[in-house]
Amino acid sequence: FNATGIHTRYHTKKNEKTSDLCIAAAEHLIKNINWDKKSIDGIIFLTQTPDKKLPGSAFRIQKALGLTDNTFAFDINLGCSAYPYGLWIAGSLMQTGAKRVLILAGDTISKLINKDDRGTSFLFGDAGSATAIDVSKENKWEFILGSDGSGYESIKADFKDSLVMEGSKVFEFALSRIPPLIKRIDNDNFKKHDLYFFHQANKFMLSYLKRKCKIADNSFPININKYGNTSSASIPLLMTDYFQKNLINKNLRIALIGFGVGFSWAAASLKLRPECFFDTIFLE
Repeated sequence: FNATGIHTRYHTKKNEKTSDLCIAAAEHLIKNINWDKKSIDGIIFLTQTPDKKLPGSAFRIQKALGLTDNTFAFDINLGCSAYPYGLWIAGSLMQTGAKRVLILAGDTISKLINKDDRGTSFLFGDAGSATAIDVSKENKWEFILGSDGSGYESIKADFKDSLVMEGSKVFEFALSRIPPLIKRIDNDNFKKHDLYFFHQANKFMLSYLKRKCKIADNSFPININKYGNTSSASIPLLMTDYFQKNLINKNLRIALIGFGVGFSWAAASLKLRPECFFDTIFLE
């Protein structure tokens, strides 16, 4: 699909839920980093496609992972900007005593799509992610967060309706908000970042933002061609996809840039160390 830059997408089966994707990702992660499940203090589940209206899907995930009843668990309704917000919330919780937190970000937007709507039917893929956050005094995180409720109706899905998106308004929002956001996050760190991981909205928008923000090609990974727009999971999925091919051999300063539904936006600046674990798995 030339207009969107998408060649492949992955959609869940009819009975598969967003929590199923994140449970599989979390089990894989916990096993590979050798965390004792008893040491996990909490779960933050970031999604716009929860399993049910209530209760929160984080409770199902807590039970499925076999975590203790001392584990806090809650959902947050955020989409394309969700991942930097999740890191900010996890970091805030660690200021009050949490030591180990799982951030699970995922969406199954395919279940909200009207197949006759060509503006959205070819765009979205499904994905779930898991990130393990361990308390550290060495890594200073910086965040810039914002929202503009005038975009409340621009990307929406009512309880009984399919997803509706006003593409031109979303594009105008991104062009007006993201270049100043990049300038601020770079200036606050006194230099540009090594890598910029943007929410994978669509190829045309990403290409335009890269030029507008004057970011070099080798600092601007893109994988929307492989997975489509995976909403809250797009940034962590982009990171796993990139670092499976490009191993970290030094500390890297990276920027994570999320923007979309709400309207909302968020930037996170942090360092990655070589021992970080990244992997992408596919459910059968």
